[in-house]
This record gives sequence, structure tokens and C-alpha cells, in this order.
Amino acid sequence: MSRFFYLMVVLGFSQVCLAEDELTSDQIKQYKKGIFEIVTLKLEDTTEYKDDFPFDLIPFHIRNDKYYSVGTAFLIGEDTFVSAAHVFQVGYRSQFSNNFSIRDHQGQVFKIVEIEKYSDYRDLVQFKIKQDTSDYYNFAIAQNYEAGDTVYAAGNALGEGVIFRKGSLTSFTYEPVNGLWKNIRFSAAASPGNSGGPLLNLAGEVIGIVTKKSTSENLNHALPIQELVEFTTESAEFFDNQLAEMESTKTHRYTWKFSTPLPKSISELRQEAENSLYSRFVSGRQEFEEKYQQDIFPNHPNVSKYLKNQSNENMLSVIDINGNGEWFLFEPSDTRVVKIHEDESLYFSSSDKMLGDYQFTLDKPQGTKLIDFINNKKGILDGFLNSVQWHRTVMNTQVHISSYGEPAYEEAIKDVYGRVWHMAIWNDTYSDRGIMIYCLPVPKGVACDLSENSTAAIEVEKLSYHENLHRIMLSYSAKMSEWQEFVSLPKEMLPAFLHKAKVSVEDSNIAFSIGNLSGALSDLKMDGDSELYLAVEIDPYQQDQLVVGHANFTPNANEDNAYYVSKYYDLKENASENYQDFWAKFTTLKSPYNFEIIDEGKLIKKMMNLSANGKGAKLTQGSGDDMGFLAGCQVQSDVSIDELNRTCDAFINGID
Repeated sequence: MSRFFYLMVVLGFSQVCLAEDELTSDQIKQYKKGIFEIVTLKLEDTTEYKDDFPFDLIPFHIRNDKYYSVGTAFLIGEDTFVSAAHVFQVGYRSQFSNNFSIRDHQGQVFKIVEIEKYSDYRDLVQFKIKQDTSDYYNFAIAQNYEAGDTVYAAGNALGEGVIFRKGSLTSFTYEPVNGLWKNIRFSAAASPGNSGGPLLNLAGEVIGIVTKKSTSENLNHALPIQELVEFTTESAEFFDNQLAEMESTKTHRYTWKFSTPLPKSISELRQEAENSLYSRFVSGRQEFEEKYQQDIFPNHPNVSKYLKNQSNENMLSVIDINGNGEWFLFEPSDTRVVKIHEDESLYFSSSDKMLGDYQFTLDKPQGTKLIDFINNKKGILDGFLNSVQWHRTVMNTQVHISSYGEPAYEEAIKDVYGRVWHMAIWNDTYSDRGIMIYCLPVPKGVACDLSENSTAAIEVEKLSYHENLHRIMLSYSAKMSEWQEFVSLPKEMLPAFLHKAKVSVEDSNIAFSIGNLSGALSDLKMDGDSELYLAVEIDPYQQDQLVVGHANFTPNANEDNAYYVSKYYDLKENASENYQDFWAKFTTLKSPYNFEIIDEGKLIKKMMNLSANGKGAKLTQGSGDDMGFLAGCQVQSDVSIDELNRTCDAFINGID
């Protein structure tokens, strides 16, 4: 054999081997006729933007497409389509839930009408459309395959059309829950959008359904196609073993299982699955409470210690336990202030202990009635969005949002203390996300917790809030004129302990009845602009009721003069050394709690135990030996002693 002839034979052989190891262009063209995009119709974006939306920054094919491309499906028989179940997310609420269709290689769109098989445990779905499918390619199912085989992952990668990518079948790995089958691992590249596409051998036969992309290495996963063939149940199968209820360092893990007969439309199947799943969240919470009833608030044995020494904050804060088993009020940190107008501000912060992403208080606009402001949920959210310059990012560009319009859902929820929370949800149709606020009326406006999350997660959080409202605390601070308007609100908008509250301001005379605190104050130079801070606490002896734990009157916000009354308890063995010293002096009327004058340089003070001195009879009635009320006065040092004595006596004698 000549060297030339030998070389031709070798080269020819090599070319034949190469051809057998790859799909030809003709094959790919043929197979594309059996692979489809799963698409969902875009909804109208009702968001209002501060400036024109930068459509030109979005790639041409995306901004001009009426649909979102979310995954891949393929045809394995007459009118029989296959995909991955997670592409449809049946069971979890979505704004796109009822708009699923398939789109062929020529851009024709067909509505999915019926689900024949469904298993989110196996991550498979089989469905039908109305149209005739005889013009499309039907894939055959491979009977044999093994590690080392050449494979192609075909699918709608990144939502930009169907492509084929080559790799190897590298190994098999047990499904992680019960090891009932072995998933295929392969090295062909897979991108978001590939899910539900076929994993093909060189004969163009389906060996698996692409289900998962590896995050750590280029070894992706596919469900063996035989699992689809052998899955002959006539019911949809739902399974999730990673649900959990968590509170106060305790966690209860539980599983959701659900089945329902098929065939059904997507909307019917989704509704049934949603109802089952959200019912499971409720029963999961019930199981948690049964299991940890004595380990959570308010039944934990250390809660009584906290309830007799409570903290307070006029931002929404949450009572929770630390790693040492001690209960605290976890307050928002790094509170920021946005001045909207002269007498209108937004205070906002964030606490990882709260359910929401942001906690904020928003003052009502000048000239607006408090009741109208509270009922205007759009105005409340718009005020927050514009003050914090809320935005979405489009192609690395911030696009500021001024409004989401009117809420899609509103509800009033009464908690165990009789506080009425105003809840509202907005749908962000651009991103299938939602915003939810839970707000309490306050004298200046509202105090809210805001959550931004996926549509499905917002629905879960709505349930979670109901179970945690009793741990969220709020105190109040406002001008006396604002208090007047606040306590005049309809009873259904006020906490139960304020249903009989009254505040009147006439010239320099202030009369008030707020919870367990009442009185009439005069000669303190107080008027409608004077301020009252009210610390709201849980009654340690009637834990479904709120009481006033501390009140602080400030006649002039520009001065340090203040008059206050605070409630204290005998903490007994739970008291620190400093608290034991305070309690001993306080109850025996020792200095500085004997109404003596205390000169601190810039301030002059006087303090007394009300009940021990026979003052504030209504307030101190039934207080017993384990509770007392401390009243105090402080004035600036340039005020005469006579003036201090006169105003302090007026305050003490003015407390009922």
C-alpha cells in the first residue's frame, strides 16, 4: 500500500468517525421541528416610573416579544408534549400562571389545554395542545444508554431560541429523596431556559429530560426518559420535603404531599395545588405550635422576666429570644430620615428579625385628615417609594418607580391585642413579584412593615404575618393636637386599649385619658404643639392586653423640660444588682426618689414614688407591693427652684 493511499484511508476513516460522533446539520434542522419554547404572555406593566422607561436598553428580541420565554418542551408522540414540571411551578402562585403556551421554530404559538401527567417529585410534565401536530417531528425514546455516550442537550437556552450543545453522559446518581431511580449527569452545557428540553443521543433519540443545571461544575442533570414512560399514574403528584416553620430559635421541618386526578387544565391543577399547599403551611404552623408551645412567645418561662422590664420603640420592633434564652425587643438599626416637607418625614430602617424588608413610619401630609391618609394605601406606598427612590435595575441602569397604582388586595386584620393592621398587596406585573405592607395607624400617620418578594413568597408571608403580629410592638410619639385627632378615629381603627381614649387641648390646659393613664394638666405651658411619648407594653398579668408603661410630656420641643411617669416591677431573683439597688431606694423613698431636688448642671430634677406618696390614686390602684409608678420632672437649670416646684407639683397632682 502506498503512503498516499494509506494516508487517504486513515483520513477517510477519521472523517467517518468524526461524522458519526456529531449530529449533522440536517438532523438538527429536523429535530428543531419537534422542540418548542414554553412561553407565557407578558402582562401590561402598570408601574408608574419617575422618568420614561428605557425600552431601548432591552435587547431587541426581548422588548419586541409579546411573550416571556421560560423553558423548553418536546414532542414524543401525536399531540404528546413533555417538559420539566418546575418550568410551570404549579402549586406556587404566579401572575403568569394561566398563560402558558408553546411556540414552534417558526414562531407559531399554541395554548396548552390539558395536563396528562404531572410530578414535581420527578420533575416531569406531559401535556396536550389543541392544534394538529402531524407536521412536527416526533422524538423516539432511547432504550439503552451508558456512561461515555455522546449526548446533546437541546433547548431554549437563555430564552433566545433552541440550540444544541454537545457533551458526554458522565455518570448516574440516585435521586436525593428516596433513591428510587438514578438521574443522568452529563457534561453538555445547559443554561436557564434549557429546562424541559430533551437530552439526545447521536441517533436523535431521547434519553432524558433536562431538569437541573449544576451550580458548581459543568455536570448537569436529566431525568431518565423511562421515568416518564413508567410513570403511569392517573393523578398529579406533588411533593416537597423542605418546608419549615421557624420562630425563636426553633424549627419544625415538614413535608407536603398532594395528589389529584388528571387530566386537568393548568388553571384547575394550579388552583387545587395552591389550596393544598397553603393549607399545609397552616397545618405546619399548627404542628409547630403543638411541638414548641412552651418554647415560644409568650409561653416560654423567661417571657415573664421580659414582660416586667420591657423596652419600647416608636418604630415597629419584634420581641424575640437570643442564644442565651433571654427575651428582648429587637429594634431596627440605622434608622434613616427623609424630610419630605417641613412637618412631614419618613423614618425607615431594616431589621433581620422582622418579617419584612423595611420598617418605616410615614407622616401624613399637611392638610390631610388622618383617617383619609390611613385609608389611602396607594398614597402610603407612593410616599415610601418616592422618598427612598425605589427602583428596578434594567440592563445595569436604575429606573426609579413612583407608583404601583392601587393595591390588588386589601385586608384589615385584628391581632390578639385588638390592634387593627391594615394590609395591602401590589402586583409587580413586570417581574412577577409583589409588595406587601402591614401598617398600624399612629397619631402622625402610619407605621408599616414592607416586604418585597416573588408573588408566591408574598402569599406565604401573608400567612406568616398572622402568626407573628403578637410579637411586634409599637409605641407612639406625637404632638397633643395629633393625639387629639388620633384618639378620635373610629374604634375599629384603634387598639382595644385606646377605645375609650380622649384628649382635649384648650389654651394651656391638657386633659387626657389614654389607656390606664389619665389626668388634667395645667400651668405647664403645654399646648397643641407639646409632645407626648407613650410607651406601649404587654400587661404581664393579662398577656392579651396592652397598657401604658411610660408617658413623657414635653411642653416645648426646643427645650429640655419634661414630665414623665413610668411603671416598674419587682424583678426579684431576675433583677441585676443595679436594679435591686434602684428598687430598694424607690420603694423606701430613699434619695433620689424622695422628691428632693437633684442638680445635674444643665438640668434640675425631682422624682417620687407615686403610690407610696398617695398620689395618682387611679393609676396606682391595685398596684400591690411588686409594682410601682415613678413620676419625675426635669427643667433646664436656668429655671428657678420655685418654678420647678410649682410645675412639678402641678404635674404630680394632675395625674389621676
